[in-house]
Amino acid sequence: MDDQRYLRLRVIGENLDLAGSPASLRALAALLRDAGPVAEVAIRNGAVAQERTEGPLVIELRGAPTLHLRGADDALKEVWAALEAVAAEVPEPGRAAPHRHVEPAGSRALVVTAAREPADELGL
Repeated sequence: MDDQRYLRLRVIGENLDLAGSPASLRALAALLRDAGPVAEVAIRNGAVAQERTEGPLVIELRGAPTLHLRGADDALKEVWAALEAVAAEVPEPGRAAPHRHVEPAGSRALVVTAAREPADELGL
């Protein structure tokens, strides 16, 4: 089963929200960390693209919608770490969903949010 199909991207004002099950967040972090200079991963309603370059982390929204991440490995690690940290948290009933903010200077903000496991989303 392709875990990334359980990820979805929303635009909330100036913020971008990438949400998914813990398994899908972990899988995306691993794919991005292990990817070559350019990678694109399909998600439920668009794509996540990553470009390894020199310089700071830049987060952009491009057409289709595509969450585009660009920067040096040290900068991209901030996104990979947020994906892994949210995936590791255990949601508590009645509390806000686990989430992490990634807010690079001079760029759009990204919120990584844990969603229910796929079986829960399907009512199984």
